[in-house]
Amino acid sequence: MNSSTTYTAFSGDHYLASGEMMELILKIKQLQETTENILIFNDQTGRQTDFDYTGSEQEIRERYAEPEPTKKVGRPKLGVISREITLQKKHWDWLDQQSASASAIIRKLIDKELDDPNSESNKMLAKQATDRFMLAMLGNMPNYEEATRALYQGDREVFLKMIQDYPKDLKKYLIQKTQNIF
Repeated sequence: MNSSTTYTAFSGDHYLASGEMMELILKIKQLQETTENILIFNDQTGRQTDFDYTGSEQEIRERYAEPEPTKKVGRPKLGVISREITLQKKHWDWLDQQSASASAIIRKLIDKELDDPNSESNKMLAKQATDRFMLAMLGNMPNYEEATRALYQGDREVFLKMIQDYPKDLKKYLIQKTQNIF
């Protein structure tokens, strides 16, 4: 999906804050005098990540500022990466019949897939992200394995039943993360 990367922070099983990277870092710095027991998760991938909260707000902004793009000649400045793909003859024949180039058609098809939160590939990515979060935060909880099975099987009723006794903030986050899965 073509949305910006967001993060969610927990202290133990308590929700602290969510937002884009800089927004979240500054929220946490204001909330906590110590940042030792905080776990932060990338909302799109479910992967745990760490940020350096030391220094002033200005130092943090400088540390995580987007680097200035270097000027290069040609397509790389557009973010184009050249790679080889292998297709069957029928696929090349279909691409040859289209009004745009093969690359343009393939980009459009991929963008369409990325922009559809209900596509099968995006549902699978969301399941994997939810699973990573669950493993890190709930791997030792009762019904963890059953909840994970229900997640991958797409069984919302069983999933909700398995997580019903989980800590309130973690359960709320899981329900939010699985909206487009079930």
